[in-house]
Amino acid sequence: MTTKLAVTVAVDMDATTVTLRPTGRLTPNNVRALVALVGRAGRVLPGFAVHLDLELLHTNSPEALRTLTESGAKTLPPYPLDARFGYRRPDLATKLAA
Repeated sequence: MTTKLAVTVAVDMDATTVTLRPTGRLTPNNVRALVALVGRAGRVLPGFAVHLDLELLHTNSPEALRTLTESGAKTLPPYPLDARFGYRRPDLATKLAA
């Protein structure tokens, strides 16, 4: 898998939200660019809630996850980040425990 991220931006004018959906592998090198995109979306559309959808993002870097967590970005789904998957889905957690 490439270390480049592809980011789709969805703007909902009625709900005043911006959702960024990155796909690819999150690394310590590209996490700063992702955090910058979240910040830029907030500056371009002031007053809009900016969310980061991590469902299609993969990582195995605790450092990248720590940087993303410390950035304060609001993540969707709002599950705790996990180094193996980017975040921990409740359904996946039960499968892993079994």
